[in-house]
Amino acid sequence: MKKSFKLLKAACVVGLLTVLGVTNGYAQGLRTSYFMDNVPARLKMNPALQPARGYFNIPAIGALGLSISSNKLSIDDFVDIIENKNGFLESDKFMNRLDSKNTMNIDFTTDILSFGFYSGKGFWTVNLGARAIVSASIPKTMFEFARNADKFDVGDMYDIKNMELHADVFSEIGLGYSRPITEKLSVGGRFKVLVGVGNLDAKIDEIYVNADTDYQNWKVRTKGKLETSMKGLKFEYDSEHGYINDIDIDSPGISGFGFGIDLGASYKILNNLTVSAAILDLGFINWSKSNTTIAKTEGEHTYNDFMNDIDPDNYNPEDFENMNPDEIQNYVTSNTDIFDLDLIQFQEGEAKSRKTTLRSTLNIGAEITLLNNKLGFGVLSSTQFTLPSSYSELTVSANYRPRNWFGATLSYSFLHSEFKTVGIGLKLGPIFIGSDYLMTKAPGDANRANAYIGCSIPLGKKRLDYRR
Repeated sequence: MKKSFKLLKAACVVGLLTVLGVTNGYAQGLRTSYFMDNVPARLKMNPALQPARGYFNIPAIGALGLSISSNKLSIDDFVDIIENKNGFLESDKFMNRLDSKNTMNIDFTTDILSFGFYSGKGFWTVNLGARAIVSASIPKTMFEFARNADKFDVGDMYDIKNMELHADVFSEIGLGYSRPITEKLSVGGRFKVLVGVGNLDAKIDEIYVNADTDYQNWKVRTKGKLETSMKGLKFEYDSEHGYINDIDIDSPGISGFGFGIDLGASYKILNNLTVSAAILDLGFINWSKSNTTIAKTEGEHTYNDFMNDIDPDNYNPEDFENMNPDEIQNYVTSNTDIFDLDLIQFQEGEAKSRKTTLRSTLNIGAEITLLNNKLGFGVLSSTQFTLPSSYSELTVSANYRPRNWFGATLSYSFLHSEFKTVGIGLKLGPIFIGSDYLMTKAPGDANRANAYIGCSIPLGKKRLDYRR
């Protein structure tokens, strides 16, 4: 039987469309790179952390990567859900490891063009980039319903509550500046002009399904809201009742504008002890009315659209002539989409402009250095205020940087690694590669993974106070 998660797929399409059309990207900061003081990637995590010298990231290959995370779902599960392969739903192992609430996040970022340079004591950065974020929270009851819908019988019911789907795609043009205020204190900031490409926010408070007296006529009660803003995003509607029953995307473009800011500071408590902090992505995007659709669902209806959803290529009315009721049920449910937008019945409301805030990140770090800054030990707390819930990680690292062209870091993240992964960062000349979760088990079984590769050319001379 086909069980389509169309809203989740739509969110993923909105999130992946632009970035995959440009290049791959990296998530909002690789924690392992935070204390690698000659790697441009760490400037994404704190704009006050000045590097040894300027840089120019090679276009298209200057910053490539991907971040995927979940509290329970594995990487293979992500792939199966997005590609609409449903074998995982029949796995008892998969169902048993689910939590009452199952979250997932996919984060892409890329700098299409970026560089930084010193002017006096100040350090300037310029970047043109794009970012896409997809996140979801799906209750276990939704997976149970999808698994057992083809076995629905009289008296069966499911009460699915608190499901959320979110996606954001935008480009940014950023200008950053940092400088020392005193011998111990340095501050920095980055101002960003944001160009919105797409946003989807869906909150489904309840889907109650009950086959009270007839397995082909379900009583459904729904409550929820859908807000989308994206040029080229089109909805199809049921001709009789007018509710949304399909989503299509064609020729996306600019759908809104906004602004954002990153702020950071670094303070030397001792000559070999430095603390730092940064708040990233404070800002918003205003989405235009002409590219926005707002829809709601609240009320009760009878869902009996099985026959309308059957694939015409598989449908032959004569097949029903010699079938008993059980055989008819099996035929219908094996040829229809059960979890569909028809089940929720979103009704479009009045369009209006809307504003969404960015998903901010708070980083707090401390490092003690030895051997004239060649060796360092650091700890970093990072909290991402994502939807539908925030995500925190605590990372410790050992950092070795004997030369400007060579550096290596080994890290460990406590809160989500389950003692099964480590992080690594390696700078070799202009090339940098890194991951916060270097897998020590099969990658497909992991529920968190990220990777980064960058290539940058040094610009200008080293700053005068740089210790090596």
